[in-house]
Amino acid sequence: MNEQNAAAHPDGKFLVRVARAEELEAAGRIARDAYLLDGMIEGDNAYADMLADAATRAAAPGVDVLVAVATTGPQAGTVAGTITVAEAGSALADICLPGELELRMLGVDHAFRGRGLGEFLMWESVYQARKRGLTAVLSLVTGNDKAARLYQRMNFERVPSRDWDIPEIPELGTMLVYSALPTASPSA
Repeated sequence: MNEQNAAAHPDGKFLVRVARAEELEAAGRIARDAYLLDGMIEGDNAYADMLADAATRAAAPGVDVLVAVATTGPQAGTVAGTITVAEAGSALADICLPGELELRMLGVDHAFRGRGLGEFLMWESVYQARKRGLTAVLSLVTGNDKAARLYQRMNFERVPSRDWDIPEIPELGTMLVYSALPTASPSA
């Protein structure tokens, strides 16, 4: 995805595209704060640091940091949400296999919640996977019921045989794996 392939939110007030260099700090803050404020992680830890470091993610080959940017009103140009997508074999791919694109680190700034931006970022990521001939996959922190409901609403399929643990970050618990079905789409 690039500037020319940016996607407009249905209400026309947001655009999803690859983050610009000057937006990476905000993207990292949003990802970290979303996990902290939603109670998925606590305090300073290695994963909070990784979430905050969108610049390193964006610099990695095979990885894109996408942002939802406000396009109208006094908040025009403000980064409102983010998601990272990683190809198999890239530095950010924890679970994806050849033929898959891993969706990571979804976060929406709390000031912009309730506008469907998380779901829109997810749909755009699934669309990007399909454009590349890939299937979208993701891991979910155990207990993140809100995100689990979103993935179920989007017709993602649970793949329990691929659930995994991160020994370096035990506070996350078992990561639950989901895969976008070939028929998953906003109209499905």
